[in-house]
Amino acid sequence: MKRYPIFLMLTITLFWVGCVEEQDINVQSLIGNWENSVYMENQGVNQVDAYGFDESGRYFRYIYFKDPESNQTLGYAMYLVGDYILEGKELVLKEERRLLNLGVNLYEEIEGLSEVEVIENTTLGLAFKSNGQILEMTKTCSPLLSSICIPVTPYTRKEYVSYSPI
Repeated sequence: MKRYPIFLMLTITLFWVGCVEEQDINVQSLIGNWENSVYMENQGVNQVDAYGFDESGRYFRYIYFKDPESNQTLGYAMYLVGDYILEGKELVLKEERRLLNLGVNLYEEIEGLSEVEVIENTTLGLAFKSNGQILEMTKTCSPLLSSICIPVTPYTRKEYVSYSPI
């Protein structure tokens, strides 16, 4: 008999935590800059994957490298720009321009990146966590590259900057 109240309380608690953790997704909550930073021990640098979304439906994404001590930007590996559409809990990115580092160095000045063919549409699943301070982006992994794919990537909200590096 005593197990019933414990089971009921546990069920209610799990339901409440599940409902409270996730936020509604709308354009206003998406607008801003988001970053995922990883320290690359073998290179001694931070690799930063950054997205920026503005109110007009434009986005940019770039991967760049920073000195972990000075926080100075060292160079870029990728830069994308285009339009985005929010469809429920999915984000559709429509690239217009894609620049990549095709050189032998880990990073280049942004002017040294090479223009390559764009990927027309990319769809990502979205979820907000921690009162809108964490944006989780979920992408479908290719079966061929699944060993290097990270399907869910958390991005932290950063101070909003309405411009991109180029």
